[in-house]
Amino acid sequence: MSAQRNSVAVSTSSTRDEAILAAVSAGLRRYGPRKLTAQDVADLAGVSRMTVYRAMGSMDNAILIALTREFTAAVATIRAGLPEGTGAERLAAFLGDGARAFVASELVASVLAHQPELLEPYLSGRLGRSQEVVLAAIEDLLAAGRFDGSITDHAPSALTLLLLIRGVALGAPLLRESDDFERACTELSALVAASLGVGANAAGVNTGAGTGTGTP
Repeated sequence: MSAQRNSVAVSTSSTRDEAILAAVSAGLRRYGPRKLTAQDVADLAGVSRMTVYRAMGSMDNAILIALTREFTAAVATIRAGLPEGTGAERLAAFLGDGARAFVASELVASVLAHQPELLEPYLSGRLGRSQEVVLAAIEDLLAAGRFDGSITDHAPSALTLLLLIRGVALGAPLLRESDDFERACTELSALVAASLGVGANAAGVNTGAGTGTGTP
């Protein structure tokens, strides 16, 4: 009976936390991180303000956990949609799609626009949980490529590839035209494909852009 009660308690807590995180995500889209309050989250989740603090610790922590939730879902979606092919081809595609997903995220855009200092420690001082989720996916794809022989032991490390995604994604504001950002994502995949020894066409990349040699 005790084990059954514990199981119910864990399930209830998980459901409550999921409702709170969904409310944080909705609140970030509606109010932005600076204006979002614990009471806003409590109202959206249908719980008390103290429950929000007990579950999340602080609003800053709640926002970071919500971002991790967003990254985890995005990584799962990207991996599920990767084309059939070798591990190297799938890894090259994942990196370009990962940069696109980062920039397309309303939550990330809201935090970067209104409270960038919240993320700064995780960009310059240490990896946060969200980046660890992406890093783990890259490591899995590297391992798959080594297993099928499409990636050698001399390939770039998972951490180096993560930094490449970050560079393109965080550089998006410099690419004022959407076509420029899309080209950067495509070229990111092409660079990785080349470093892994994958043919550009096999990786779904057109490297002829701007040279007059590419196909329409």
